[in-house]
Amino acid sequence: MCFDTQSTNQALIPNLPFDAKKDFAPVMLIGTAPMMIAAHNAQPFKTFSDVVNASKAKPDSLGYGTIGTGSLGHLAMVQLQGIGGFKVTHVPYKGGGPLMQDAIANHVPLAIGSTFVVSPHVKSGALRPLAVTSLKRDPTFPNIPTVAEQGFPGYSAEAWWGLFAPAGTPPAIIDRMNAEVAKVLKTPDARDKLSAQGMDLVGSSPADLAKFFAGEVARWSKVISDNNIKAGE
Repeated sequence: MCFDTQSTNQALIPNLPFDAKKDFAPVMLIGTAPMMIAAHNAQPFKTFSDVVNASKAKPDSLGYGTIGTGSLGHLAMVQLQGIGGFKVTHVPYKGGGPLMQDAIANHVPLAIGSTFVVSPHVKSGALRPLAVTSLKRDPTFPNIPTVAEQGFPGYSAEAWWGLFAPAGTPPAIIDRMNAEVAKVLKTPDARDKLSAQGMDLVGSSPADLAKFFAGEVARWSKVISDNNIKAGE
């Protein structure tokens, strides 16, 4: 079981001892989840558009925290800066816990992370939500606009979880695995638990995961290469 770093590690980590595209056989895209961009309530921003406008007026005056260099949140913000022509400073943390601690203490003005990480602090009122990174609004947070609605039409960047097997696994076994996991995802218990963690269940075919994965690898590898992003920096 892998998540979105599977599509970025090849470009991000030198001398990785495996090739994600060659050494794994896609089984199923389990689900996806948007990321959420939020600000401390003491900050003046009401929307993500406010952030873009403020940073254009004074480049690098704002910092945004993520769970680490090369994380999906980091790469998405780098891509958005390139599209929107604005500049904010990346502040990497070692995981969601430290990021949220500093965000709710207003030590970092902006934070981007999965809805699972950020939303509890939005619900508590400690953070103000500015945008979600899915193409459509999150049904759980229907009042939070998307990035696409705020000057980035068509934009989406979502966390994802996928099931893979070793390359060379017989197609019949891949199909059996896919069918059995699909049965599990249809059970109320599984659906409720995964949905509670902010996941939008997909349950794709192996071929659909293969296509999705190839697109994610190409997309984020280009962002990493074009911006010379290195793991751990």
